[in-house]
Amino acid sequence: MDQSIAIGGTKGHVEEVVTDPIFITLYNFFSWRMITNCTGRYTCKDHSKVSSLRPIELLRNAGVESTVINRLKQYFIRFENETKDPIYVIPFEEGTTGIITYVKMNEYNETTPRYVHTLNSRSGFERKLHAINVVLSDAYRVDMYHKP
Repeated sequence: MDQSIAIGGTKGHVEEVVTDPIFITLYNFFSWRMITNCTGRYTCKDHSKVSSLRPIELLRNAGVESTVINRLKQYFIRFENETKDPIYVIPFEEGTTGIITYVKMNEYNETTPRYVHTLNSRSGFERKLHAINVVLSDAYRVDMYHKP
């Protein structure tokens, strides 16, 4: 049985139908807030619960199976402009949706980052990667246990 969810359709967001099972799992497990003026992009409202979780831990906590996680690719991009936060990108199995996680270093304890996770539908994922000029390539690929 194919699953799908309709997202958006309010506050200036275009309504989209998403069929990616990982997207649906994360969307239903955590609370998400639409990012203003960014159709298809959501930030996690459960920030206090997830800000200490690396992307793999976010997936695990939502109940994504290890066999599924092991098939995914994770990318880590550190920008030349040091004022931009580094990001993790994990495209989901369909390759058109995924998470983009911003790594924020704690100004008082630089060894303990906090993470801002964004969940992205097809329109949001493609648009954001293009906007920040990121092309996913093996040069940025890291294993799922990578730490910034």
